[in-house]
Amino acid sequence: MTKPIMIRNLSLGDGTPKICVPLTGDTCEALCREAEKAKAASADMAEWRADFFQYLSDEEKIKETLKEIAGILSGIPLLFTVRTKEEGGQAEITPEEYRKVNLAAAESGLADLVDVEIFSQENPLELIGAIQEKGAKVIASSHDFQKTDDREILLKRFQEMDRSGADVLKMAVMPEEFDDVAAIMQVTSEMVHKYTDKPVISMAMGGLGSISRIAGENFGSAVTFATTGASSAPGQFPIQELRTMMKALHQKNINGKKEEKNLL
Repeated sequence: MTKPIMIRNLSLGDGTPKICVPLTGDTCEALCREAEKAKAASADMAEWRADFFQYLSDEEKIKETLKEIAGILSGIPLLFTVRTKEEGGQAEITPEEYRKVNLAAAESGLADLVDVEIFSQENPLELIGAIQEKGAKVIASSHDFQKTDDREILLKRFQEMDRSGADVLKMAVMPEEFDDVAAIMQVTSEMVHKYTDKPVISMAMGGLGSISRIAGENFGSAVTFATTGASSAPGQFPIQELRTMMKALHQKNINGKKEEKNLL
């Protein structure tokens, strides 16, 4: 059973999935405009995809831009992410550069969460601990933009993430058939109900996996991602469209429980 964690005033891991909006601008000005849109859309969280940023190697510019974004978001939790080429992102950096930029974000005190690619980085457990020591929560992540592994492999990967000491576990896969979508949803449910009390985030990407972005409430995913402009991964919905569908599903779940109770 998931134990929610507090990120500012947001309880992550209970209730309906929280909606996170990615910020993908390549300059501070563009990012500030996107942050304004995320705030106006009442996003639950925002994710700065810093791998799109022109000055990724400049730690001072990273900190300055974090200050600008956080000021606009006014308390909306901010996730800092550097997605590498190996996991479907834009960043082509060395493991040492990856470590430095993520630690700089954590040191700023402005990134509430930091994403760590646990299977593609050197010494990820050490990095997770170092980030947490600076006061930020860590999302251990894995992204496969090519395929979906067998259920047994997905489960083992989630369990390895759980042992890493990270605060939240995240996995994204690319389905080739609907059985792959079902697999990531089933494994997420299994993790949440049997193996971990940490919040879990998962999705199947692309159009085929769209249902996984809507139905997290039913299989245990704590966060879903939606856009106010450019998407950061295939299959993301515009935020208002996603919110409408999630509200409809939530109401169906409530009505279904009432109907079941009346039958007893």
